[in-house]
Amino acid sequence: MERKVASRRRGEELEQAILEAAFEEFREAGWTGFTMEGVAKRAGTSKPVLYRRWPGKVQILTACIASRLPRASAAPDTGSLRGDTIALLTLAHERMRMIGQSAMLGMLAEVSSDPEAHRQLLAGLVNELTGLLTKTVYARAIARGEITGEHLTERLTRLPIDLARNEFIIFGHISREALESMVDEVVLPALRARGANV
Repeated sequence: MERKVASRRRGEELEQAILEAAFEEFREAGWTGFTMEGVAKRAGTSKPVLYRRWPGKVQILTACIASRLPRASAAPDTGSLRGDTIALLTLAHERMRMIGQSAMLGMLAEVSSDPEAHRQLLAGLVNELTGLLTKTVYARAIARGEITGEHLTERLTRLPIDLARNEFIIFGHISREALESMVDEVVLPALRARGANV
């Protein structure tokens, strides 16, 4: 394991270096071998610096994966709920491939024996992705008059992400046809059933 030379990094620069180190530590050591000490060595910093930001490895790994998710500014405005959803899921799929099916499966398998870690990890990631959908795709659709807030239940709000994540975890890849099928055969019909004009 290569140790980075310590520097006087602060703020966002230091945080990004730590998250990169956390990702490398996880890819090499897996969940069981992942340690805050290992991350600190890779990032060229100290454990107290890590613990000031994240209380443990669940939180730092959640932040690490969240940092690889698409940003709201990256989600293209296609002019329709259908197009925006497919575009955002395409971006999400690219990020899932960066993390890798094996890494995602390994993490889920490891935390499955720790209910609290499992809850924190999934809640953190689901909240990140659902927030991204809400701030971009659904906000635009509401502004265009395709849907209203009343059409969105909690489950419907996260449905596109749930479908994409499950497809990737099972198959390791999501084809364009599969993404379109998820939206056309599941997401849009579910919204229409609640009165949405999509």
